[in-house]
Amino acid sequence: YTMPRADNSPSIDFNYTEVPTTRNALGIKGAGEAGTIGATPAVANAVADALSIINADHIDMPFTPLKVWQAIQSAKNHALR
Repeated sequence: YTMPRADNSPSIDFNYTEVPTTRNALGIKGAGEAGTIGATPAVANAVADALSIINADHIDMPFTPLKVWQAIQSAKNHALR
């Protein structure tokens, strides 16, 4: 299957409506947050994957060094039994 390309797509008309905010002197709103949305679950999955090797319990977010350390210690204690 071929991937659709720009020359296969219909033309699109855009309409802009500017609604400046009064919360700052520039009248601008945030727009850079979209790039960070995927990072949180990716880090959560990485931590869970790393801890699954030692059968560590689930950790609730936000992850902190203390929570991770406690999960590791708990897994060690269960392994010693």
